[in-house]
Amino acid sequence: MFKVYYTDPITDSSHAHNVASLNEALRHTEGFRKLGMTFVTMVAEDPNQVGKSGVDSIVDGKCPDGVAYDWNKSSRIGATRR
Repeated sequence: MFKVYYTDPITDSSHAHNVASLNEALRHTEGFRKLGMTFVTMVAEDPNQVGKSGVDSIVDGKCPDGVAYDWNKSSRIGATRR
């Protein structure tokens, strides 16, 4: 399920449309922009898209699923050199 939101610039009222697929949401978004609507955006809530909500702990350098977690801020790309 996707929602497409837009604001009618003449009445300054906001609207939302429910659509079933990403392709349909993209078509609606493009159509509303071509009609001159403002603040056009779309959102989706898919609980399986990224993973479980919430924060898990790192124990002994491993995620709860056993995958090694070795990221740290100082070794990220673009880190400043000392």
